[in-house]
Amino acid sequence: MADYRKILVLVLGGHSYREVVEIAGCSHRDVVRVRQEVQEWGLTSAVAVSDTELAQWFPDGRRRVSEEYNQPDLSRVLASMKQNRHFTLLLAWRRYVDTKDAGKKYGYSQLFCALFTDYLRTYDLVAVLRHEPGWAMLVDWARDTMDVVDTVTGEVPARCCSSRCCRSRARCSAAPMRI
Repeated sequence: MADYRKILVLVLGGHSYREVVEIAGCSHRDVVRVRQEVQEWGLTSAVAVSDTELAQWFPDGRRRVSEEYNQPDLSRVLASMKQNRHFTLLLAWRRYVDTKDAGKKYGYSQLFCALFTDYLRTYDLVAVLRHEPGWAMLVDWARDTMDVVDTVTGEVPARCCSSRCCRSRARCSAAPMRI
């Protein structure tokens, strides 16, 4: 949300639209809205405007919209993911949508995934692997393994596939390896 007090101070300071957008990090539309209020009320100082008046002139519509939606139980989603490694975010969203609660439901790619990511960041539940490119190989073991059967002998060797990418994507390789 735009900082309307900061925009107001800049507008009253005689800054141009572009300068206000650059300094305040807001949209051109926000500057236009503040200029309209300044002209309508004949303001000359930002001190004369209270926070309550700013909130009335520029209401935050996000609160109203978020109240229309059912909030998912993200702690329960996380607990389910910890209990069952096959439990995915898509499955959690489907359960969320299937609930009988009144109100709107978030779309999967629209906000459900973003809400879950924010929840993880808020409680510092995300492990980020940092490395110098080309100096470390990170291996990602995803899902269950698949048995490979030797068609000649019928033997099922305990093997898996290893993939490596080093320095550039042009030098990637995959090879079977013993567990």
